[in-house]
Amino acid sequence: MQTTRPTLGKYMCGMAASLIIFLAGGWLILAPFALGYQPYGADWVSQTTNSFVLGICVAVVALVAFVLFFMSLIGSLRAAGVLLARPQVVTQAPVSNQATVPQVSVQPQSDLDKTLATLAAALAADLSSRRQAGSDQQSDQNQTIVNRSEVR
Repeated sequence: MQTTRPTLGKYMCGMAASLIIFLAGGWLILAPFALGYQPYGADWVSQTTNSFVLGICVAVVALVAFVLFFMSLIGSLRAAGVLLARPQVVTQAPVSNQATVPQVSVQPQSDLDKTLATLAAALAADLSSRRQAGSDQQSDQNQTIVNRSEVR
């Protein structure tokens, strides 16, 4: 079995770039106040509003990019076997002290299995109805041929 060694460089570079861009967005938010082109206590000038809104947009995009790079890194580490897959938690119904009923072990069906079973049942019903309709048509044709031969 060939083991895959994950390359972490692309994920780390992406996360680092996302953090730098996030800091740039933070600077855009704080720049009007830090550089003094927003007068203290006055209504916001258009430059402040523009810088603030653009800074929030840049910061949000950077955070989304960071989360996507981080999730890709986690997926890559799981695919390589470095991290174990998250265990599925199965909750059981509380057991009551009433009469004991023997339980039949039934494998839980996934949604895909249920859908395919429903589709197969519908196809089987359609096929049997078509066969029934085909045999009815065939018997009707045979009856017509017999009636025509009796007429002659």
